[in-house]
Amino acid sequence: MADVSLSGIRKTFGNIEVIKGVDLNVASGEFVVFVGPSGCGKSTLLRMIAGLEDVSAGKLAIGGTDMTDEDPAKRGIAMVFQTYALYPHMTVKENMGFALRFAGMDKREIESRVDEAARMLELEALLDRKPKALSGGQRQRVAIGRAIVRHPDVFLFDEPLSNLDAELRVHMRAELSALHDRLKTTMIYVTHDQVEAMTLADRIVVLRQGKVEQIGTPLELYNEPANTFVAGFIGSPSMNFLPATVIAGDDGAPALNLLGETLPGIALPASVSAGTKVTVGVRPQNIRLAETDAASIEITIKLVEALGAETVVYATARHGEDILAVLSGQHMLKSGTTIQVTFDRNDIHLFDEAGNRLAG
Repeated sequence: MADVSLSGIRKTFGNIEVIKGVDLNVASGEFVVFVGPSGCGKSTLLRMIAGLEDVSAGKLAIGGTDMTDEDPAKRGIAMVFQTYALYPHMTVKENMGFALRFAGMDKREIESRVDEAARMLELEALLDRKPKALSGGQRQRVAIGRAIVRHPDVFLFDEPLSNLDAELRVHMRAELSALHDRLKTTMIYVTHDQVEAMTLADRIVVLRQGKVEQIGTPLELYNEPANTFVAGFIGSPSMNFLPATVIAGDDGAPALNLLGETLPGIALPASVSAGTKVTVGVRPQNIRLAETDAASIEITIKLVEALGAETVVYATARHGEDILAVLSGQHMLKSGTTIQVTFDRNDIHLFDEAGNRLAG
């Protein structure tokens, strides 16, 4: 195991800067996930850690040793890619042990390591098969096994589950999590899928346009997003964002005017005065049908998805604002009708006009 430290890491391609000063410390044995939309720089950052891309500026250390300009083979890392890249003419056993044979390792040690990895990944019955006789999930397990046998200090995963179907991705996520629990090895994982990030990570690094937007545990990012980008990216379905204005309530305390309704009892920083424009964020799962005597917002239904355990409602508010609600249970709702919905005040997230979180 080894820690990974990035200090002021930058990457440029010609005049284009794609990584814009990243500082990050990954503790030994930690599972960290890089997440963000396509083109945010997460795979480039991973390849820089692996030594497959040069570092334009900054310092990269692995296990306390400066690896900024070190050869990839000397970094103590093993990488698993999106594509399996297995040799079609070799068996599973031969594929898993190939790098060790190439390095001149003793044959008995190779067999021991391959057998150990095969047991971990439940590949023992498949060792004599060739890749064409394997399913997608089995091929990806072989690719992971090929990395395990090297006994690396750090595992790097570049969207390894992207080519699998939805059911198999769920299964492989569980296998990767269990593998980390067994090996206790430092793992850095890249994905654009925030569900993968939430379920796998000890900590998540959210990237946008080559910059780190926020670093934290999955629940820290879910409960206290630093800005509207993180709030909208973490959580499925995405958070609703609605315009509101700070007003003085009947008791003189700050309140919000949200879609024509007054919401009292909102905690706001002292610097936020009446007349300030803010954005209210509320997750679809926190919206519910209003009781007849409850303060509520009227919405017009556009589409209903009845999923059995929950009902997903796509709707618009009075000025055309889009609202998505995930209602628990089964509800007989129809497109074109209006309903009253509400949510708890403590489920609201507030952001300023620049999109940054407002702490009460």
